[in-house]
Amino acid sequence: YCLMRCELLSLSFAATAAFSGPSLRTTLPVIPVLRHAALDTPHSCRVSMLAKNVPAEVRPGVGPGRDLPSPSGINMMPESTQAAIFLGIMVAVAIGAGVIAGPLFDAARGSSLWNLSRPTWPILGVIYLAAGIAHFTECEGFENITPPNGTWGLWWTPFSPRANVLWTGVVEIFGGAWMLFGAGAGLAGVSLPAALGPVVSDAALTLFILTFLVTPANIYALTHGANFPLDLETPPKAHAVRLAFQPVLLALLWEMAGPTLLDAKINLGL
Repeated sequence: YCLMRCELLSLSFAATAAFSGPSLRTTLPVIPVLRHAALDTPHSCRVSMLAKNVPAEVRPGVGPGRDLPSPSGINMMPESTQAAIFLGIMVAVAIGAGVIAGPLFDAARGSSLWNLSRPTWPILGVIYLAAGIAHFTECEGFENITPPNGTWGLWWTPFSPRANVLWTGVVEIFGGAWMLFGAGAGLAGVSLPAALGPVVSDAALTLFILTFLVTPANIYALTHGANFPLDLETPPKAHAVRLAFQPVLLALLWEMAGPTLLDAKINLGL
């Protein structure tokens, strides 16, 4: 409204000056109209300019929302307690894998169930291959469950969460593909060059090491309620079930890595 009045006033002064003598034109100058720069921008641009000043919503379990109280409540505990829980879970996973790969597998070895299932284990390569590809197609989701430095008061890696997602994805793709390559050659009756070594076993040991190294991501999802995918909030019980399966997965990979471990012992004179 004020802008319209200024424009009308300017036009009236201009008209008066045009029909008056020189003296009147000198005493009644044309008043310039002042406009705000934002009024000269399109409406959509003005809306986007205003939207930039609106803080983004913090979603629980996503990005900064991982620092909000998680469903498990662990991330609100003192850091010393969080560290103890993290280390306790890691130790439990390692012990569980040792028990399964040792006494339990020894008891089952040679049974009909063992002989029936054991040749199918390399199918895990499909899972790892798909997971490795997903590290690139769902990079933001995997990054969201990757613990940043300082988590639990003790976690640290030399790489950013994004870098950790990418390099672990590469290893998963290689390990899964190498395992499938070796298993496929065996099914096809193709003898691979001896220089390649025990292909399936090498892939299994590679994936065993990787699986143990990425276990903190599964723990982080539990302790901080980190979502994966980003729009899926998983209850603590589901995270606990996933962590309970981790020793089983490690035990399967350790069993398949037997030939590589035996070669290492011989080469090292152990």
